[in-house]
Amino acid sequence: MQYPNLSYFLWCGLFMSAALKSYVPQPVPTSVTQAQPRRFAARPTATVGVLRPLKAGAVKSLPVAPASSPLRRTLTQIHLVSSVLAASLVSLTLVGYGTSVYVDRQLDQATRRLSQLQRSEQQLTTSSAILTRHMAQQAEDPATGLQPPKPDQVIFLQPAPQRPAQTPADSSAGASFRADRPLGY
Repeated sequence: MQYPNLSYFLWCGLFMSAALKSYVPQPVPTSVTQAQPRRFAARPTATVGVLRPLKAGAVKSLPVAPASSPLRRTLTQIHLVSSVLAASLVSLTLVGYGTSVYVDRQLDQATRRLSQLQRSEQQLTTSSAILTRHMAQQAEDPATGLQPPKPDQVIFLQPAPQRPAQTPADSSAGASFRADRPLGY
C-alpha cells in the first residue's frame, strides 16, 4: 500500500495516542439536591490513582513562591537582554545576507547590460564604417553624377581680425553679468 503523504501518518499518530490515553474522569457534581451520590465506573488496572469526591472546603491553595533573590533577578535580566541581542544579531545577519544577494543580482544584471551595450557599440561602429566606405565608393562612381569640388566654385572667407584678450579685471566688474540668461551660453 502506498501512503499519499505525511499527513496520513500524523493523523494515525493522533488517533493512536488518543486510544492509548488513560481514563479521563468526569467531574463530580457538588450540588446537595442530588438524591444519590455519583459513583465512578470500574477503572482499568493501569490507572495509578483513585479518584474520590472532594468535600466542601477541602481545596488547598498552592503555596506562594518566595520572593526571588537579587541574583536570580539579575540573571533573568541578563538572559532577557542576551536573548534580544541574539535575535537582533540574527535579524541583522539575515538583512545583510539578503542585501548582499540583492546587490549581487543587480550587479550581475548591470554587467550583462554593459556587455550587451558594448557589443551593440561595436556593431554600430562597424556598420557606420561600412556605410561611410559605401558612400565614398558611390561618390567616386561617375554614374552617380557627382562632381569633385572646383576651386572657382568654393567660397573662401577671410578670417576675422583677432580680438584683444580680456583681462580678469574686466570680467570681475560684474556690469556685463545678466541674471536673466543662463551662464552656460
